[in-house]
Amino acid sequence: MDAENRVRWGILGTAKIAADRIIPAFHESTVSDLVAVASRNEDRAGKFAEEHGISRAYGSYEELLGDASIAAVYIPLPNHLHCEWAIRAMEAGKHVLCEKPLSTSTDNGIAMFEASEENKVLLVEGFMYRFHPQTRRVKELLAQGTIGTPRLIRAAHSFPLILQDRDDDFRWRAELGGGSLADVGVYCVDTARHLFSADPTNVFAQSKYHPDHSAEAETRAILTFPNDRVAIFDSSFLLTGRREYEVVGDKGRITAFHTYNPGRGVDVRIEIERDGEKKLERIEAENEYRLEIDHLSTCILRNERPIITREDSIGNLRVLDALRESARVGAPVEIAVAN
Repeated sequence: MDAENRVRWGILGTAKIAADRIIPAFHESTVSDLVAVASRNEDRAGKFAEEHGISRAYGSYEELLGDASIAAVYIPLPNHLHCEWAIRAMEAGKHVLCEKPLSTSTDNGIAMFEASEENKVLLVEGFMYRFHPQTRRVKELLAQGTIGTPRLIRAAHSFPLILQDRDDDFRWRAELGGGSLADVGVYCVDTARHLFSADPTNVFAQSKYHPDHSAEAETRAILTFPNDRVAIFDSSFLLTGRREYEVVGDKGRITAFHTYNPGRGVDVRIEIERDGEKKLERIEAENEYRLEIDHLSTCILRNERPIITREDSIGNLRVLDALRESARVGAPVEIAVAN
């Protein structure tokens, strides 16, 4: 595709996820060009750009946002900076792909979408797993009634951050928006809301802390949905790696393995069980980050609405706020119906 039909992107920050996941996705994209990266340190930006084949390096986020040739930015900054820099980017006329969680509170998330609407630009939260064929296939099977009426979802997302010897990682610091709930539990929350196509009415959560860190290290939660539906999940920085969920209906169940960033070369599959018989479906492990970037770039080019919406992101933030409150008070918390 010629340059006029490609979206020019910049990245705010030199985060590991940008290097490991997003930049390779940009290199594969046919509708996007990654042209710039910014850091608060000019030398760091320059080295990062050289290492990853990016043509422009800026020594401040403001400089990149002042580049009129850049149409969209990806924000992989620590969670407490998402709101500020997304709003500043949108005020500069840039479309924004912001890493999950969108922000550290519902109020901040609402402010971000108000900026999106006021400046007539797109704001999308980075739930790349939604674009993977595995997720789409599960959603399709549920719509077909393959397991009857879905009533229970069990999800787990964990990895042993505690073993990575990264005590300076922002994910260990509560004041920076860290914690397992924000980092990996949010995937489980989004999965439940997405597969049930509904919002929970109340939640109950328990969190565990590591003595050396301020952010919660583990959270276990129950989300109650309308029509007698329940989701149960756990997130953890202390347990071995798990990325899976199960949907149970009155006629069967579906289990998805190696979800939430399976990567290439991973055995991505779903198992369908009904009437005492099991069927295994193997799913091609596509680059879900490339699918995500291509989708947003195409929406920008065609002036279309992204599939991950304001309602998705604000709904997740409302649930996260309620889960934190429940863990704090040690009791269930009701979630009011959204206006």
